[in-house]
Amino acid sequence: MTTELYPAPTFPVSEPLKWQAPDKVELTSTQHDWLCFEGSLTQRLKSNCGHFEVRLLGQQEMLPHDEECRRLKQSQPAVVREVLLYCDGKPWVFARSIFAKSAENNEQLQLSELGNRSLGDSLFQREDLTSGPIEVATVAESHVIGKLNQQWFSQSKPLLGRRRIFSTAGEQLLVSEIFLTSSPLYDHVLEVQSK
Repeated sequence: MTTELYPAPTFPVSEPLKWQAPDKVELTSTQHDWLCFEGSLTQRLKSNCGHFEVRLLGQQEMLPHDEECRRLKQSQPAVVREVLLYCDGKPWVFARSIFAKSAENNEQLQLSELGNRSLGDSLFQREDLTSGPIEVATVAESHVIGKLNQQWFSQSKPLLGRRRIFSTAGEQLLVSEIFLTSSPLYDHVLEVQSK
């Protein structure tokens, strides 16, 4: 069973990252295509595999990282939700979402009832959804997600992640996604050109 192959990390998992504009990071055309994709990542993952699954690692109120607080322009505790997105039995993406308690309690959004369902599916059904600019980060092998990737796939290499702020129903959600080496993002690593 997949849970035995990929033992779930202890929540909360993520550590701070340095986020920047996509043009500040060297990316292959495949990586740029995935990281700067504006639509629903959930739908794109589903179209690239036979079986898609969400594994909830945890969702509870806590103080986000300082850098996340600055990005959201608030310093209060918020709800942190972390999940793994599985495709065909393998974790492809680690996702971390941050939103206010008022968003979790918002009856329109029903975020408290998501469980092992996709946040993306829920958000992209909303007609009032808007999103901010995409930011990209390089995830070092020494980062906790890099170590997980090494543990699961025996590959020690930098990973790539992206994030953006979504606005809907009067609430803001900061959603970040780190692509593991099992994902299609790394299929064409040899295309890297020095800028």
